[in-house]
Amino acid sequence: MDERLRQLIEATCQQPDGSLKRRRAMHRLLIELQRLPGLFKSSHPDYLQALNQTLEWIGRYICRDFEHRSQSLQQSLVNWINGYLYWRIRDIHSLDASNPISLDTLIGDSEYGTPLVDQLSETGLNTPTLSGLDGHIERLQQQKIQRLGLKMERYIQQDPEKKLQNCYPRTYPNCNCQLLSQKRYLKDPPDTFQEITQQLNMPLRQLTNHWYGRCKPLLQEIAKDLGYRPHEEP
Repeated sequence: MDERLRQLIEATCQQPDGSLKRRRAMHRLLIELQRLPGLFKSSHPDYLQALNQTLEWIGRYICRDFEHRSQSLQQSLVNWINGYLYWRIRDIHSLDASNPISLDTLIGDSEYGTPLVDQLSETGLNTPTLSGLDGHIERLQQQKIQRLGLKMERYIQQDPEKKLQNCYPRTYPNCNCQLLSQKRYLKDPPDTFQEITQQLNMPLRQLTNHWYGRCKPLLQEIAKDLGYRPHEEP
């Protein structure tokens, strides 16, 4: 398992930050990390929200801040992740005084599990420091943008209602908005309009008119349906 995790981390962190290859590698890594035994669990109905916040945090900081501190890479990752996940779960439990969370909570499937406090990383019990209200708001905005970006990427790939596939110029049915969105937004680097016109054998002006006149407005409507609210505070 350690070698598998090491390969996934290296494959992720060697890619340029923000690139499509890095997002895809990070997706594979996060799937594997969610399966690690020993991650803190909670029966609280909002636990998935805390877990999602933790996964976003991992995506931002694993390549920069994670340190392999124990003999086992797997255990180091569990300790590091639990150190942050604990505070996110504590946040949701703080809204429910009748169900407090304790550092003595056992992690594991039996009565002989390890206390949470023993699995937290050395810095995990320190409340994350925020550089003022502006920094906090900026972090929340970045989280929202990242979540929306992942939703949009998934929507473009799947096009569940065929809205993108069914939007194309009458004389060029292959030039649909799903194909253009994949080439412009999901490829790394993206195809240029000149390259696309050569691939589809169509005039450049007709391609750009379709992209800016129909595809981009359609994508904006889809983004709003997925939760995008311009100029909205987090």
